Amino acid sequence: MELLQRENTRTIRLIEYLELLISKQAGKAEFQAYEADLHSTNPFEVNDVLDHILSSCVDVESLAAPVSQFIRSVSKSLEAYLKPTYPKEHLIYSLSAENRELQEFSSHMQRLSMAIQQTGKRSVQEHADGTKESSTVKGPVQSESFGTLKALIASNDMLSSHYVRLQNELFPLFEMAEAHHSCVKLMWALQDRTLALRKEVLSGPSSLAEFWKTFGQFYSHVQTLLYREEHILFPVAYGAIPKERATEKGIPADVQVDRQTRLQPALFVSPTGSLDLAVLEQIFRLLPLDIAFIGSDDRLQFYSDPPHRIFPRSPQLIGRMVQNCHPPKSVAVVEKILTSFKDGSEDSAEFYLTVGGKFVHIEYFAVRNVELSYLGTLEVTQDASHLRELVGEKRLL
Repeated sequence: MELLQRENTRTIRLIEYLELLISKQAGKAEFQAYEADLHSTNPFEVNDVLDHILSSCVDVESLAAPVSQFIRSVSKSLEAYLKPTYPKEHLIYSLSAENRELQEFSSHMQRLSMAIQQTGKRSVQEHADGTKESSTVKGPVQSESFGTLKALIASNDMLSSHYVRLQNELFPLFEMAEAHHSCVKLMWALQDRTLALRKEVLSGPSSLAEFWKTFGQFYSHVQTLLYREEHILFPVAYGAIPKERATEKGIPADVQVDRQTRLQPALFVSPTGSLDLAVLEQIFRLLPLDIAFIGSDDRLQFYSDPPHRIFPRSPQLIGRMVQNCHPPKSVAVVEKILTSFKDGSEDSAEFYLTVGGKFVHIEYFAVRNVELSYLGTLEVTQDASHLRELVGEKRLL
């Protein structure tokens, strides 16, 4: 397998070219000057270049356009690179299989959208002053086709679940194994934008022109992410992540143990009583709350895993910097909370929002010892929809 090439002349020149794109100084002459390097690189060097630019960027979305231009410029090299064959038990094998299904979905969207646009008939009306006005005739076939396109998009749940798997399974492993991993920050931002565009398409923009504009952006984002996963992220992640750390379901091999055997001998002991850890784990599963603890080093140390969990989590997240567990647009808020807890200016923070039709209540608490030294942050999340609707009293079963 090809080893990562860090500091070499080509990588440095590729960084120079991307910086020219960012400053909008890259034209035809500049492309020709760097063409030999652009057409002879590989996924590992491209990943290093992206990391160099994105690692120090606060607003990664602001670089989305020049990064897209850069990846198009190196596409000839990326597509010529011989991708590895992923073993069936490897996490990337199943993620790549999902990509093939998503590509079929994307191609179906494209064919259907083109058919709808070709179905639109044009009529020309001549006014008394001799001027002519054209308009689109929305016949029954076209209206029915629009419904078919929206139904196709609405029926595909894999797009969202695929992004969740990447964020909670592959990204954490990639961050632990590969020092140059900042490309996933931009990918996460683009994933959020893709799902937001999907929602806009399904809600029905106000005009036909607006619909096609939004649909075009949605389709383009889907294709962009599929391409970057297959040609950059997957080859580099596969080369970086130790095989024993990634199984088919993305759960590290050292986590796949008999949990009952592991927990049975241990006890949780406190001044108010003691519990077998196996019992304690079941209590966490039954509580109508999702709980997570972030240590004083900002790394996730524990999360409860109830069947009603609101935000998905996976074992790969343990030990991950909490800043990397949130989409880029939320990192500034996370940093503000942690800073206020560490300097003692705040002891809690509260948020509430609507997620998937649920009224979600989230609280953060600073955990301190008896000397008031900061130990970490406790996150408590619950679906408060039912509580919000309660009125009166209930004293009997």
